[in-house]
Amino acid sequence: MEKLVERDVEEKTLAQLYSERSTGRCRMVAIGGPLASGKTALLDSFARDAADAGATVLKATASRFERYQALGILDQLLRAHRLFAHSAGLEVRALVEGVLEAGAHSEISPPILGVLQGAFQHLAGSPPLVVCIDDAHFMDVESLQYLLALMRRMGSAPISIVLTYCPDMGRDSVQRILQAEFLRMPNCGQLDLEPLSETGVATVLEEYFNLETAGRMASECRQLCGGRPLLVHALAEDCTGRTWEPAAQLRPRAGHAFGRAVLSCLYRAEPVVLEIAQAMATLGAFRSVAAVARLCGMDPESVGRVVASPGVGGLLDHDLLGQPSVREAVLGSIPQKERHAMRSRAARLLHHEGAPALVTAEHLMRIDDAIPWAKQVLCEAADQALAGGDHETAIGYLERAHRECADGRERIGIAARLADVMWRYNPAAVKSYLPDLVAAAERGELSVRQSVPVVRSLLWNGQVEQATRVTARLREGARAQAGDDAARHAEQLRLWLPVTYPGIAAAPGREDGTLPDDGIGTPGHRAAAALGAVLRGAGEEGAVPAAERVLREALAGAASPASSLASLMVLIYSDNLDKASVWCDALLASMGETYGLVWNAMFTSARAEIHYRLGDLRNAKRQAHAALALMPRESWGAAVVVPLSLLILTTTAMGNLGEAESYLDLPVPSAAFGTLGGVVYLDARGHLHLARGRHDAALQDFLAAGHLMKLWEADCPAAVPWRVNAARAYLHKGLVAQAKELLAEHMSLLPPGHPRTRGLTYRALAATLRAEERPPVLRKAANILDRCGDSLNLAYTLADLGHSYESLGDSVQARRHAHRARTLADRCAAALLPGPPPAAADEGAGAEPLSAADLPVPQLSSAEWRVAELAARGSTNEQIARKLFITVSTVEQHLTRAYRKLGIRRRTQLPSCLSELVP
Repeated sequence: MEKLVERDVEEKTLAQLYSERSTGRCRMVAIGGPLASGKTALLDSFARDAADAGATVLKATASRFERYQALGILDQLLRAHRLFAHSAGLEVRALVEGVLEAGAHSEISPPILGVLQGAFQHLAGSPPLVVCIDDAHFMDVESLQYLLALMRRMGSAPISIVLTYCPDMGRDSVQRILQAEFLRMPNCGQLDLEPLSETGVATVLEEYFNLETAGRMASECRQLCGGRPLLVHALAEDCTGRTWEPAAQLRPRAGHAFGRAVLSCLYRAEPVVLEIAQAMATLGAFRSVAAVARLCGMDPESVGRVVASPGVGGLLDHDLLGQPSVREAVLGSIPQKERHAMRSRAARLLHHEGAPALVTAEHLMRIDDAIPWAKQVLCEAADQALAGGDHETAIGYLERAHRECADGRERIGIAARLADVMWRYNPAAVKSYLPDLVAAAERGELSVRQSVPVVRSLLWNGQVEQATRVTARLREGARAQAGDDAARHAEQLRLWLPVTYPGIAAAPGREDGTLPDDGIGTPGHRAAAALGAVLRGAGEEGAVPAAERVLREALAGAASPASSLASLMVLIYSDNLDKASVWCDALLASMGETYGLVWNAMFTSARAEIHYRLGDLRNAKRQAHAALALMPRESWGAAVVVPLSLLILTTTAMGNLGEAESYLDLPVPSAAFGTLGGVVYLDARGHLHLARGRHDAALQDFLAAGHLMKLWEADCPAAVPWRVNAARAYLHKGLVAQAKELLAEHMSLLPPGHPRTRGLTYRALAATLRAEERPPVLRKAANILDRCGDSLNLAYTLADLGHSYESLGDSVQARRHAHRARTLADRCAAALLPGPPPAAADEGAGAEPLSAADLPVPQLSSAEWRVAELAARGSTNEQIARKLFITVSTVEQHLTRAYRKLGIRRRTQLPSCLSELVP
């Protein structure tokens, strides 16, 4: 039973009506109010109270479906009650049925009135009689006329009559009788129900939520429901269904219960109200009075009058019908066979009224009619959807426009647009459009602008031969098509192919890669030139500033994702890993889904590479997995080698060689080896072969990677240090001279800067030297790697240094460096550190190499342990001195000795180091 809220005055009035039944006259009350204002609930509550007090209660509910059934309401009132005699009951029944058969009468029949009066007087004898009629505005005229005549003749009979009605609703004749006669009778009272206040709404919500939640939600709930009790209850039901949301964060949101409640109110109104609501829901946001009137076939004045009707009470307000659940419910009320015709009319109407393309396209997508202007509207809507970040809707619009096209050239144009948009989100789906686009390009039907995304999609999907043909045709078209736009897109492709897919593009001359002056040229031109300069290892002095300038423009929305990624790779390949890390995180945070899954996956892969180069293997593996999971495997095309390479590198370094082998089993398109990603894949595979002891296979992969980089004139030592890796493979084979030759060549090609690559080179170079020559070179490598933040290769270098000192008999230095190496390796999640290549050892090479597990654990004194433990827990030197009753100077001395024994430099390194020493 619904609890009545803010109806105390009305309940008191009705109670008084019943208590005055013995005053010698019939009393009447009319409860007025708009739909869903709580009239029925108030009437039912009064009927229950009267029945509990011993009254005879006659109830009837009028309906718009029975309003032309003569005496239908009187039939409802008397049907369920036995009269004073069986013969009287039969007489009333015969008279009523006679009226029903004869149809409506304009005059009251004295025989019927007499029998009805006798029946009511009998029922009003003892106990008293209460008559309740709900939705009286839908009464049949005959029942209302006889009821009024009876009230005038009942005299002092103890009868109470309560009815509910909506103003301006139902038959005009019934409203006239109610207003002119019923409400003007001296013994009739009027109750007008007001919407619930914010306090009242909060009281209703307290039935569902605690006081704090109900009070917090009341204002927003009242605004949405308009204070209608029925809708407040429905909204509360929707909120209670969202059990996954914490109560403190719960906010009113219309759901299915709310939509059904609004629809039930519309069903109880006049048919025209539901018809207008259906038209409004169909038109969506573009539901002006004029548009609704045209769709309904009415005049705007009539529509406005219905919308503003006090009986409707705001149920046709834009805000209410604009709720998705309400709109869905109202649209669902349109019969299926009528829904298509209404949407078709709506689409034409909206186009005629100049509605936004997005609004009209929503209807075009749901009809099958062939409309000449539909293609243009759908393409415009696709552009607007993309601007709003809704790529799925945009692709749907373009696909529909493509199907609508009969003209070949126009169809090809839309297919090219589809290839551009769809590639960002589902590159595999573009394949179905590529054959037609390639054929159109070869016929010269594609503009230069349209050809660029076609070439990109072909290369991504590994269709190199077709891409080569389209590229050649594009160059011809650029010469034939005059204009800056054609030249700009041709230049874009000329700059980008050598740095992304050099397997089919001639390397640009050095003059092409010259960095433009500050701010001159497009971001794409500057990014491609900077990346080209870094890959060639020539003229790269201004590459990093140029790349950072493009990245700033990207965060401001002025540079493309391709330019951003190229600029990010400039920072990575120049060993500016700290900068690359900051920029990559900023780009990933700002892009969201704006640029699509493909770019999101590529930037996530770049983040994985940065983690790997910094030695953070756990995060590198996690990000590489995340990138691979963003798209189905078939959507990756030739670019699948990018995340796969990182997974092979990280799992190999972590010692999970079986897992690394499993990634090698995944198919890789042969076209991938025409990309820079393919070179990285060869390098990763070489690392795995080296870890497995397959030195010949490793050397073959490293040299193959180098061959491609030299062939493409993209031999950047920091991008893929293939000479360093090949040198280590040579050393494992005992070919020291070949290793030295490669490393000398590598050092000669290394430009200024590039600290990480320089550190890797010094570490490899040390392995070619005699034992007594290695420590200084390894210390130099360690210092460089420590400064650039590559923890993994620093750990490898320190392990080599420990082995070197061990071979020289300096066990103290060996333990010190080996412990630090092991600590760093554990922090990186790396496997046990390898020893130096055995072929590089001199007279001490025959000794068994020292593994990290065999190294002795550094020992701290009890005093040093106590001080270090408190420092690891976050205590300051002063706090430690007070706790241990020693001086601050003594604390500092103990910490200094502990740092030296543990091989660390900072206080923050203590927790992980001490945890390693716990037995």
